[in-house]
Amino acid sequence: MTDKDIKEKAKAALDKKPAYGEDIDLKEFRTAEKEHPYLADPSALPATAKEQMLGAGIVLDDISQRIGTYLQIDNTPVHHSAKQEGIEVMPLSQALGKYDWLGDYLWKAVPADSDKFTANVALHEGDGYFIRALPGRKTLFPVQACLYLAQARSIQDVHNIIIAEEGSELHIITGCAAGSRNEPGLHIGVSEFYVKRGAKISFTMIHSWNPQIAVRPRSATIIEDGGIFLNNYVLMKPVNSLQMYPTAICRGENAIVRFNSVIAAAKGTNIDSGSRVFLNGRNARAEIISRAITTGGTIVARG
Repeated sequence: MTDKDIKEKAKAALDKKPAYGEDIDLKEFRTAEKEHPYLADPSALPATAKEQMLGAGIVLDDISQRIGTYLQIDNTPVHHSAKQEGIEVMPLSQALGKYDWLGDYLWKAVPADSDKFTANVALHEGDGYFIRALPGRKTLFPVQACLYLAQARSIQDVHNIIIAEEGSELHIITGCAAGSRNEPGLHIGVSEFYVKRGAKISFTMIHSWNPQIAVRPRSATIIEDGGIFLNNYVLMKPVNSLQMYPTAICRGENAIVRFNSVIAAAKGTNIDSGSRVFLNGRNARAEIISRAITTGGTIVARG
């Protein structure tokens, strides 16, 4: 499918309401267009921003225990680095310019016309992180990636591609946070994971937004023979609205998937979450464990 075909499909789906969960009027938000300068040293960020990122598991003052770091503020990648040979961390836009074959992975796990949110990312060509482990390479420490929404009343469009090549192993910590403590905003994150034969990805996502932020993650994973995908999600702080239904597709024989989530819904928080697995491969296995508690918020837990 060409880029033109993808955009045409996305345009047709821009008014397509999500199949489940609360709808959001995209016109209430503006696209975050402010450019942010690149930082060779991510610890140069203001202390307040680093503190909020730390609440989402992102360490910037001492990255000796991280083998790669990606930092995006609004829709601008402001830092990317990798310290281990065979591990690649860079903005998706840069990776597309470097690898002609990468276009074959775009919108294959998550169709661009899934709903209005994926369509919005496709039409705005939202940047995001590209993380890849070359064949046989295994991360010594985690790769960390932070998606930070600094501009209030705006949309952060993110498109991430993660690939663990044959026999490789990736450990990733993603932290999402907002600069404002009480202003509204919308985060749309499309993430496509590809676990090749005998590879493993462990992915931990920690959300630390504010009580006015709406969050719409859209993610899917394709696992080949003997691949392992471990997904951990943690939400302990208030958010206005969260809706997600991550999907894993076990295409290969003996593929393994585990989804673990820990969610607390404070007063005023509306959460609609769950996980879905397709066991298409012979002897494929899955485990889904969710721990959720409400202290006044609303939780819809999908099985």
